[in-house]
Amino acid sequence: MDYWIKKFGTDMKIGDNELIAPDAEMENSSILFRGKGNILFLAPGVHLNNVVIKFLGNNSVVYISKSKYPCAFQVNMFHDSVFYMGENNSINGKKAVFQLSEYKNIFIGADNMLSYGLTLRVADPHLIYSATTKERVNPSKSVYIGDHVWIGQNVNILKGVRIGSGSIIAGEAVLTKPVPSNTTFGGNPAKKLKEGVFWMRPSVHAFTSAHTEKWQRHDGDEFIFTNKNTYSFATIEKELTRLAHTQDKLTFLQHLPKDKNRFFMDVDVNKSQRKSGKSHFFNWGKK
Repeated sequence: MDYWIKKFGTDMKIGDNELIAPDAEMENSSILFRGKGNILFLAPGVHLNNVVIKFLGNNSVVYISKSKYPCAFQVNMFHDSVFYMGENNSINGKKAVFQLSEYKNIFIGADNMLSYGLTLRVADPHLIYSATTKERVNPSKSVYIGDHVWIGQNVNILKGVRIGSGSIIAGEAVLTKPVPSNTTFGGNPAKKLKEGVFWMRPSVHAFTSAHTEKWQRHDGDEFIFTNKNTYSFATIEKELTRLAHTQDKLTFLQHLPKDKNRFFMDVDVNKSQRKSGKSHFFNWGKK
């Protein structure tokens, strides 16, 4: 049975699913529950506007944090996946589309600036096999985006991509590889264009000459990320895979560390992903 939600209370049981929405609002938005064992968590103060969330299978979790910016998107979930969106992300104009399938996850940190036309998927999605071995050669893979990442218009982010905090993805890029922190990637397929850069939100469209002069230099380092107190995407993926119950996955997500450099990725991407990142914050859920 399909359950369409157009408005909600604080906590609701939707068939065999759960919607947890303390002090949340929605307009021009809709939520579909099809299946069972799913959880939608909307953090206090969330205001969904021009958002569509579809649970099309069983035992998945969607976690949406509060944002002070417009953030229009559509999430299509199937079985045993997690979609996480951190605080103060913005999506400009046409809604982004996030497609989750084959029990893989999409994780988006905080303070990211996403332009219109973004598509992000974790699968190809059809099957491809080796003509020699007859084995499947295109497994689905989760996607992780850190904090304070700027993604330009009409970008396609494909399965398995990891983007470190502070990076820039140029418009029209097709991203297939990991992106270290504070680097710029662009092109089709995307490749590194520059490293050792950071970006800020002010838009130059309405700048006067005085504004241009003011912003010629920024001496702060708040958007430069380092390898101090990091927590690897690989560790998050391992925990989400290990935890069998949706409530345990939700509890895990509610206790993510807040350190500035948590999602730093080194130029040696493999080195970043090898870091265990074990922490007392993550001793949650059934073993």
